[in-house]
Amino acid sequence: MIEPMRDNPRTTVVSALLGVVLLGGVVVFTVLVPKLGDDPQSSSGSSSESSTGGAGATPAGPIDLPDELPGMLVAADLGTLPPQLAQSFPAAADLMKQEDSIAEGLQKVFGVPGAFRLYAATDASAVAQLTVLDRAPGLFTPDTPPIDPAVIGLARASSELVKVDDAVCSVNYGDNSQVPAGQPIDPAQQPQAVRCQLGAGERTYEATTQGLTVDATVELLHGLADA
Repeated sequence: MIEPMRDNPRTTVVSALLGVVLLGGVVVFTVLVPKLGDDPQSSSGSSSESSTGGAGATPAGPIDLPDELPGMLVAADLGTLPPQLAQSFPAAADLMKQEDSIAEGLQKVFGVPGAFRLYAATDASAVAQLTVLDRAPGLFTPDTPPIDPAVIGLARASSELVKVDDAVCSVNYGDNSQVPAGQPIDPAQQPQAVRCQLGAGERTYEATTQGLTVDATVELLHGLADA
């Protein structure tokens, strides 16, 4: 857990992401990505190269998280966000240190390079957390058990596990958002938070977003994997 800076409650990654919803994606990612039976310390001896966004490099190529993403998403550590929006994030230099620390923590646990970066839409409509690890994906656990909503008398539960293309996503619609059995489901309802994981060879990409649809979140991952 990142220690808050005492002089300003908005100077940590936690507050920048408006609570633990997005940061929780890092916790799940780092606990569950290894395949069952894997030894976290038995990886290749590649070392991370600390840089903006905590990028690392391996013989397979560098982990390079871009400065900009589709949907007007800009890396918060650039220091170029509109002033009102920037107030919700740490100072750029402090944020880079926190991102690099998270990347170093991933390597310490798994023995392979990882990267972490925060993004915000310039119109304040969305935020995103991207995490990449040079290890093939393992178990992905949703925010709640993937029970058939009909079993508990619902048309749709407050969260669900879905597969989009090659990605698996945990979709959270928020508290008290269950749709009773027999009631119509609004297909246009925006999720409160989305967490998706995509594997590409021996690399795992994970995005946790607020303000984006499931499809838009998966598109972010495909864009990174195909770059």
